[in-house]
Amino acid sequence: MLDNKGFDKWAGDYDKSIAESSKGYPFEGYYDVLSAVRSLIKEPSGKRILDVGIGTGLLTNELYKQGADIYGLDFSEKMIIEAKTKMPKGSFYNSDMKDGIPEELKNNMFDYIVSSYAIHHLNHMDKIEFIKSLKDFLVEDGLIILADISFESKDDLISCKIESGHEWDEDEDYMVIEELMDDFLGLGFDIRYTQVSRYAGVLTLKKHR
Repeated sequence: MLDNKGFDKWAGDYDKSIAESSKGYPFEGYYDVLSAVRSLIKEPSGKRILDVGIGTGLLTNELYKQGADIYGLDFSEKMIIEAKTKMPKGSFYNSDMKDGIPEELKNNMFDYIVSSYAIHHLNHMDKIEFIKSLKDFLVEDGLIILADISFESKDDLISCKIESGHEWDEDEDYMVIEELMDDFLGLGFDIRYTQVSRYAGVLTLKKHR
């Protein structure tokens, strides 16, 4: 698993490398996954969107172009520089999701909190705690949308792991929805999951009224 220094080195070539590796593990269907997230964000203009693990801004740049107010967190300073180039009026924070939401954002509320290809950096319990903390930053009817390498069942994960062979990254903790469902329900969310590609899907979490 890359640390922030590894992502700093990757930042300049990230967009190109994703385009060149969007078939097979781990980025199969990458652009379809991002499109699936954007389709869930209705009338982006004026919406406040927090992108956790924003990277170079590939997910939220299109929403920015449609008038959304973008706030981005990332633990890589170089990734943030790339995102700022795309979204000069965005607000960006060099912060690790393992440390929660930074103090500068503690009084903010968001219509959407999104994350793409980042939540696998947290282990099972840290995922639960982090997502629990995000609930306090959502407006009424707000959505958390998590897009990542993920699977409906453990059997699906094992199948893809075998298929991927030596390329599989044992250090990353991919979401298995059947294992997370009870925890998320216990946090007071309505849950929906869509498997977009063989390796990745989109999970939406909405606060109970």
